[in-house]
Amino acid sequence: MRKQSKWVLRIIAVATTGALLLTGPSALANSLNDLKSEQKKLEQKKNSINSNIKETEGKINENESKIDKIMAQIQALDSEIIATENNISKVLNAIKLTTTEIEKLHASIAELERKIEERDKLLKERIRAVQVSGGSVSYVDVLLGANSFIDFIDRFSAVNTLMEADRKILKEQADDKKQLEEQKASLENKLKEQEESKNKLVSLKASLDSQKASKGDLIDQLEVEQSKLQEQKEVMETEYEEVLNLSQDVQDKIVSEQKRLEEVARKIAEEKKRKEEEERKRQEAAGGSTTIPDVSPGAWTKPASGRLTSGYGYRVHPIYGTGKMHYGVDFANSTGTPVVSAADGVVSYASPLSTYGNVIMVTHSIDGQTFTSLYAHLSSIKVSVGQVVSKGQLIGAIGTTGNSTGPHLHFEIHVGNWEGMAKNSVNPLRYISI
Repeated sequence: MRKQSKWVLRIIAVATTGALLLTGPSALANSLNDLKSEQKKLEQKKNSINSNIKETEGKINENESKIDKIMAQIQALDSEIIATENNISKVLNAIKLTTTEIEKLHASIAELERKIEERDKLLKERIRAVQVSGGSVSYVDVLLGANSFIDFIDRFSAVNTLMEADRKILKEQADDKKQLEEQKASLENKLKEQEESKNKLVSLKASLDSQKASKGDLIDQLEVEQSKLQEQKEVMETEYEEVLNLSQDVQDKIVSEQKRLEEVARKIAEEKKRKEEEERKRQEAAGGSTTIPDVSPGAWTKPASGRLTSGYGYRVHPIYGTGKMHYGVDFANSTGTPVVSAADGVVSYASPLSTYGNVIMVTHSIDGQTFTSLYAHLSSIKVSVGQVVSKGQLIGAIGTTGNSTGPHLHFEIHVGNWEGMAKNSVNPLRYISI
C-alpha cells in the first residue's frame, strides 16, 4: 500500500485504453471532433480523481504508520509473554520436583518412626524383665555361677552376645533418631521452598495476565486504526466509481480493447507463473520448504513460518481490487512450507472448499471454550477428519490453491464452530505470537 496505489494504476489503464480506442477503427462510428471532445473530458475527470486519490493516500500512509508502531508493540509483548510462559513452565517443574522429594521424605520419616517405635517397645520389655527379676542383671553373677569350665565358657559367650546386642540396639536407636531429626529439618526446608515457588507462580501468572491484557488493548487500537483505514478506502472507492460510471459507449470500447489484449495478458500470466515456479523450486532447493515454526508455550502457537503479509481487517483485495474484510491473517512462504496445528484438537474438515482451495479445520476445547482454526490455500493435506492432533503437529503445507495470488497460508480463528468466514471470527493475533 505504500507503493503507487492500485486504484491509480487502474484509473490510468481505463483512461489510456479509452484514449487508444478513440483513435482506433471503432472511431469511424463518430466524428473525430466528438471523440476528441470526449477524450478531453475523460482526461479532466481522471486528473481530478488522481488529485483526490493522492490526498487520500497521504491519510492512509499516516494511519499505516500508526499500525506499524502498534504491530511493533504487539511483537515486543509477544516476546515478553513467551518468556513469562517459559518461566511459569520452569516454576511448575520445580514445584513438581519438590513435591516428589517431599513425598519421599514423608515415606522415609514414617519408616524411621516405625523402627524407633519398635525399638522403644523392645527396650521397655527388657527393662520390665529386669524389674520382674528383682533388680539389674549381674553378668558377673552369671559367670561365677558356672558349674564347670565348659559351662563358664558357654556363659561367657552368652553374656558377650547379650551385651553386644544391647549396644547395637542403642546405637541404631541413636542413629535413627539423629537421621529422623535431619530429615524433619530437610522436610521443613522443602516445604518452605515449595511455598516460595507457589508464590512466585502466582506473581508470574499475574504478570502474564497483565501482558495479555496489554496485548488485547493494543489489538483494539489496531482494529480502530483499521476501521479508519476502511472509511478512507471507501472514499477512494467512491472516486473510483465515478470513473467507472462513464458512458456506455466508452465502456463498450474498453471491453472490445480488453478482448484484443486477452492473448497478451495470457502470455504475461504464463510467464509470471513460470518465474514463480522457478522461484519456488529455488527456495525449496535452499531448504525453505522444510522450515517448521518453533512451538510456543501456552495453548496456541504460530501455524507456519513466514512473513506476515496481511492482517485481520479491511483491505483492498489483491484479486477483486475492492475494499473487502479480511477475516484472518496471511503468512507468505514458498510452496511446501510445513503448516502445523495451532493448538491441540480434532480435525473437523480436510478437503477443498470454495475460494479457500484446500482447507483444514481443527476444533479445539481450551479452558472450557470451543474454538475452530482454519488453514487455507494448502498445497497438500496430511491429516483426515476425526484425527486427533497436537499443538505444533504437521497437518499440511503452504500452497496457492483457490483464489490466491501466490503461495501463502490464510489462517483464521473462530470462537465456537465454523459457520462461514464472517461468523464468530476473531483476530488471530489475540491468541498466537508472531
